[in-house]
Amino acid sequence: MYARCGELGWARKVFDEITVRDLVSWNSMISGYSKMGYAADAVRLFQEMREVGFEPDEMTLVSVLGACKDIGDLSLGRWVEEFVVENKMELNSFVGSALIDMYGKCGDLVAARRIFDTMGKKDVVTWNAMITGQVILSLCLIL
Repeated sequence: MYARCGELGWARKVFDEITVRDLVSWNSMISGYSKMGYAADAVRLFQEMREVGFEPDEMTLVSVLGACKDIGDLSLGRWVEEFVVENKMELNSFVGSALIDMYGKCGDLVAARRIFDTMGKKDVVTWNAMITGQVILSLCLIL
């Protein structure tokens, strides 16, 4: 709740006081960091989560991809895609659009298009992610 209200200091205090953390508590903190513009903190916490033995779920991956997009961490973004494939996770609108958005904003439209083309069901979010990536790259080429 604190993270959603922009109170990351309080959110982290509560998180640090949790003696037995579960995936929901990790996801809440990672998502809070990512959404509030603290992408590097989100990535660091994600790495810590993995080090203590937690496996990410769809919610974790979407938050981490948002952070990757913000700091241009294409390497971690590619790792997320590999994780999705290796774990046979569904490339649904949430994960697929986050991958497309990350690849597009990191300048890899070939990868964004590959994800887009492999998705069976495309919704407005998926289309917008693909279009936005193409527009951003076009603007970069013009300027």
